[in-house]
Amino acid sequence: MIKPFNLLAGLGLLAFPSSGHAVSLRLHSKAWTDAGQIMHATDTLQVNMNGNREQSMGMQVNGIVDLGGNLEGGFGLGMNQVYHSLGDLEQEKFTLSKFMNYVSEARVTYSLGEKANPFFSATVGDFAYNYHPEVKNLGLYLFRGPVYPGFLVSGFQEFHTDTTRASFLGLHLRNALGKFRHDLVFYSERDLPPSFDWSLGYVAKYQPMDGLEFGAGVNFYHLIPDDADITTPNNRKVDGLFAPDSSLYAAGGPVDPYQLKYMEIVAPGDTLVYTHQGTKVMATFDMDFKKVFGFSGGLGKKDLILYGEGAIVGVKNQGTIYAHITDRMPVMLGFNLPAMGWLDFLSVEVERYTAKYKADYSKLGYDQSLYFKNIPPTQLAAQRQPSAIPISYRDLAGNRFTITPEHDFMNVQTGEIIKIKGTDLDPENMTADDWKWSVNAEKTVAGHVRFSGQIANDHFVPRPVRGGPINESAGLAQVFSSLRDWYFMCRVGYFF
Repeated sequence: MIKPFNLLAGLGLLAFPSSGHAVSLRLHSKAWTDAGQIMHATDTLQVNMNGNREQSMGMQVNGIVDLGGNLEGGFGLGMNQVYHSLGDLEQEKFTLSKFMNYVSEARVTYSLGEKANPFFSATVGDFAYNYHPEVKNLGLYLFRGPVYPGFLVSGFQEFHTDTTRASFLGLHLRNALGKFRHDLVFYSERDLPPSFDWSLGYVAKYQPMDGLEFGAGVNFYHLIPDDADITTPNNRKVDGLFAPDSSLYAAGGPVDPYQLKYMEIVAPGDTLVYTHQGTKVMATFDMDFKKVFGFSGGLGKKDLILYGEGAIVGVKNQGTIYAHITDRMPVMLGFNLPAMGWLDFLSVEVERYTAKYKADYSKLGYDQSLYFKNIPPTQLAAQRQPSAIPISYRDLAGNRFTITPEHDFMNVQTGEIIKIKGTDLDPENMTADDWKWSVNAEKTVAGHVRFSGQIANDHFVPRPVRGGPINESAGLAQVFSSLRDWYFMCRVGYFF
């Protein structure tokens, strides 16, 4: 089986230029600071994020080295200091910042043709890849987020959504033939469990005329598993661990949700084992009205561009949870409003996604998550596996609440009843968050200073460290569960 270490070893062999070649180096750097606030969050069941501040700062340095013989190397380092939402306003007052170091680039590229626009290139190592540069926040479904569960990913230029850093480890092949170009990306999963699985993605773009472009792609997610019994648990392992006696989503039944983390009883004697493997497909378009209709009238370079993206997050149905393909089809539309040179761009994006479960990462295998908090430490090692089943209505009850006959939550200590069923907080009927929106603006001053901002209701998840444990104090789920929820972020930075 292919391992990431073999790929990196090959990268090390390629990274040495031929003797006698004069190595040229070009440096690019950027630094920034941003701040914002969560203005309204409907879901306060686990943590009340209302009024939480968002602050961070960071810097990044990248270098491009000409290695000779059509070879180019890229390397870069970055550091981020984050003050993220870590609880309610009272807890936030005692929050300490967290530093995060990362490699922004570590790759070697072989190209044929003009380096600025080669007709063929092959990149190996850690690299950045963005198939839809017009996207400001929502979209980029093909490589963002898991398939089962089908969580979408967005946020304001955060570490996990930054398309300029090396978010891929693997191989990238590109071929350009006139107005047609296509990319093949073979990469290892490092951000979400199951880790170290290999996925294969393909993206094609065609430009029939100046100002108009169409694209399509497919991603075979977790195509080659590092451990098949984790990516797709077998029945023997499931039956050896658990003995469930009811359907997973039986609203008032005796089912223990902590036992059913990757299986469902679909009929008496019939067990369905869910898999993390899945296939995403997507389609995109970009249309620049200025170029298509041949007018400018003092408009900026990015003004009057209409763009969109649609996808199927998992083409295969699974059980009762992923039974309808229409609930796995996000659609996004964006438009750059006329800013007349006052701004680099002013964009509005809207999205519709009708998945009927709470976007919560707690079942993806983190030992400090809500999912594991009631498991004795002696059993934790055996139980720790990521689940393709999203968090259920009963999962959220935990130890603090019990479910009433009306399917609402009752605090077991105070007797207080929180109306859940049919409201914006009902994680099994999440229709209130079907629509998302984002308004983004940016302005560059003196060629090197950039101001940017965002007001949005998106898929923001407060996570201080990418890849660290997701738990109640470090961000468990997407914050916004209703169309009324929103936050704002502002950033100032420089680059050269």
